[in-house]
Amino acid sequence: MRTCLIAVCLGACTWALAQAPPPWGDPFSLDESAAYQCARADKPITIDGKLDEPAWAAAQQIEHFMVPPAMDWISFQMTRARRARSLTRAKLIWDDKYLYLGAEMEDRDITCVTPKGHDLPFGADDIVELFIKPSDEQPWYWEIHIVPSGGTRDYFYARRGAGSDKRWMPGESGMKAAVTLSGTFDDWTDRDNEWIAEMRIPWSAFDKWGAPPCRGRTDDTEQ
Repeated sequence: MRTCLIAVCLGACTWALAQAPPPWGDPFSLDESAAYQCARADKPITIDGKLDEPAWAAAQQIEHFMVPPAMDWISFQMTRARRARSLTRAKLIWDDKYLYLGAEMEDRDITCVTPKGHDLPFGADDIVELFIKPSDEQPWYWEIHIVPSGGTRDYFYARRGAGSDKRWMPGESGMKAAVTLSGTFDDWTDRDNEWIAEMRIPWSAFDKWGAPPCRGRTDDTEQ
């Protein structure tokens, strides 16, 4: 199973860029001058899993994803964090109604046993997970998932460790998502190439807790 985790702290967004900036560098940097630039889309985005609108081409690209430490059950030792060997490219854009995520994942064996649908339990699937946390000062956050079948999940967590996932699943974001595949999922006998995920989350999802970003607002401004 391959998991792609993308964390977003909602703060400020930029207007559309004249040309695509260079790929975003170290994902662990706290330097505000090196922050990811989330560009504004000047035309509607169709959620079809293709990422073919001009706004996607102009968006800054997130790369250099990491494989986190995990237990190696052969050596019975924890592995060390390392750069991912296969390439993942992710982008974020926005307009007046939505925050958008697009992600392209190289994958030679796309794995997905969960059917298309919303808020279904996931098995051992390849997955993209988007974490959205409006404030460093407050504990709440959103978690948005999509798998290669097009299956989706979304959660609102008031805080970590406050009960099972089922407790937070009723919190609907109003997300919409789509995928395209270059290959077949759950068939280990062939070689796949990649899968692409595209999703949007309405700004209205954040109205009750945290509020969406706006000009002049930082992530710890109370609303």
